[in-house]
Amino acid sequence: MTFQPMAVNPAQEEYLLKGRNGLETCLVLSEDYVEMFAKRKCMERETVKELLRRLNESGARYCLVDGLALAHHSIPRLTQDVDMLILPEDLPLAQQALAGHELRVTAVVLIFQIGATRIDLIPANLRAKRAAVLGAIDDVIDDLPVKVVNLRDLILLKLWAVPERPEMAKRTQDETDVIGLIEYNSEKVSAEDIAYICRALLATAYTPENVKKYRAQIEWLNGVLEKLGLSDRRYDLQ
Repeated sequence: MTFQPMAVNPAQEEYLLKGRNGLETCLVLSEDYVEMFAKRKCMERETVKELLRRLNESGARYCLVDGLALAHHSIPRLTQDVDMLILPEDLPLAQQALAGHELRVTAVVLIFQIGATRIDLIPANLRAKRAAVLGAIDDVIDDLPVKVVNLRDLILLKLWAVPERPEMAKRTQDETDVIGLIEYNSEKVSAEDIAYICRALLATAYTPENVKKYRAQIEWLNGVLEKLGLSDRRYDLQ
């Protein structure tokens, strides 16, 4: 497998630690600034690298999402775990690679714990999530090749998450993340990307309640685009 890490986004540079890319900055912050989480270590860089090395060697198709992916595309911040989408048919490969570190398995996530590092494997069981894995982009952590969800699909995943968050603070954080992803990548987010995101949201709205929720998300997204001077990329809900 050939990996070609992307160049650092110039809008990110002032937020990165010297000599580090977004992923590396996120891991350094999460490992070293433990006082932000009541002095509980949340990430161990070498552990993260080892588990990603194992996944690479297993051949499992995955992509990093959530906090680490946000660090790739936007402003790095501390994160408490490694979240990744993985193709359902590749789950046995991943489970074998992480055998002995199982913490909990539910219908929507497989959770592993290695030392202080938690790993959440999320099966890509929707068409758009599968497309996110297959359309993942390349990056590195200390020269270790890794796969990261692309910008368009990260925005989609964030918008999917917002209505399901029971806590207002987390909903607001997801919305703030979407704003940052668009603002710091305004030249990369096209009208076609926005249309894809909105159509993918509506395609999973199987009930009138969900249609209402996702239409509200799209209206909110259109408002963000307008405020950022990107009104030409708004999605027509008519």
